[in-house]
Amino acid sequence: MVELGGAPSDARHLTIDEHLGERLSRAPLLSGFSDENIRQLASIMDGPIRIPQGRLLFEEGAPGDTLYFILSGGFEVLKRDGGGSALHRLALLTAGQSIGEVSLLDSGPRSGAVRAVEDSEVVAVPIARLREQPDPHLGIDSRLKINMAYELAARLRRTNEVTVETLRRQLSEAESRVEMSKFIYRLLVGLCFYMFALGVTTALSKVVPDTSLISLPILVGFAFGVWRTVKTSPWPPSTYGFTLENWRGNALEGAVLFIPVALLVVLLKWIGVTFIPALQGAAVFDFPRSTGLFGGEDLLNGSAFGAFTPIQETIARGTQASFQLFLTSKHKTLEAIVLSNMLFSATHLHVSIILALAVFPFGLYWGWIFARQGSLVGSSVSHAILGVFGLMIVGIPVF
Repeated sequence: MVELGGAPSDARHLTIDEHLGERLSRAPLLSGFSDENIRQLASIMDGPIRIPQGRLLFEEGAPGDTLYFILSGGFEVLKRDGGGSALHRLALLTAGQSIGEVSLLDSGPRSGAVRAVEDSEVVAVPIARLREQPDPHLGIDSRLKINMAYELAARLRRTNEVTVETLRRQLSEAESRVEMSKFIYRLLVGLCFYMFALGVTTALSKVVPDTSLISLPILVGFAFGVWRTVKTSPWPPSTYGFTLENWRGNALEGAVLFIPVALLVVLLKWIGVTFIPALQGAAVFDFPRSTGLFGGEDLLNGSAFGAFTPIQETIARGTQASFQLFLTSKHKTLEAIVLSNMLFSATHLHVSIILALAVFPFGLYWGWIFARQGSLVGSSVSHAILGVFGLMIVGIPVF
């Protein structure tokens, strides 16, 4: 007996005893073979070869130059998916069955890998030795059957590819369903948490003039939910925008894309102070009055807003990325942007309904930037600059 990895040259002279001959005759591929046929085949066989459990008999893509018959044990046929990482089991072969018979017909590369699931024994038939013994007495019927076998071999290879692609798609759908259930659970928990926080804010507003500090635990709670989603997700963090690839370009683009929206904000403020009686007399740029703070205090307040902006974007865009993964419609990107920003706007209700309505169109804009870049960098930069500009320089009255 020899180990896998090279049979000695004299191993081809396989001795056929009654027990081994009986085991070979039970192989479906040798159905109808006479004792003489089996002895002729045994004369060009190598083995028996022992394959330890977990050892590969051959890799996918290896040359298809040998046919194997399983004497004992078992093997699994594995196929790698298109991504080249996951292995899918296509079949389980046991004693009496053959391995690599497709290559017997077309000598193509192995369409899958074969691995021992337990300590096993095989005998090997080098295909080159088979072809050294051609049979000149092939009739029309035999030739048709051989040609049909060639065609079936080609179809089998294609079927293996389709089967693996189907398995990969089913696995992906199953993973998506699991992740969607986790996401919905966390989203519902977060919304319940927010509703309680909103009730507390309403009660505190009667005795405390400024309840803006309630924003911090709300942000932390939602950010924690997004963090758990990213941490337990089968997709990489970059799917949710956590990537620094091309961060300089994304940051610059976010800053540039701030400009047209800033002009729109200024235009809206000008329209307000010009045509709305309650705002007439106010300045278009109302830096000190917009916050009630001056100098260093205002700078500190703006810095705090900018520091919290990435957390807000993590919540909004993480939700957007999750929706985009789970939605299946033709316009799933647009739907993901709208849905995530409805939630994003709702999380500002504890401040004021005006602010909640005001941030919605801007959230759509930042959602578009995120979908364009696939990164949190650009949307966070645009959000931070626009927020400081609109609330603290122009002084949009949203509180």
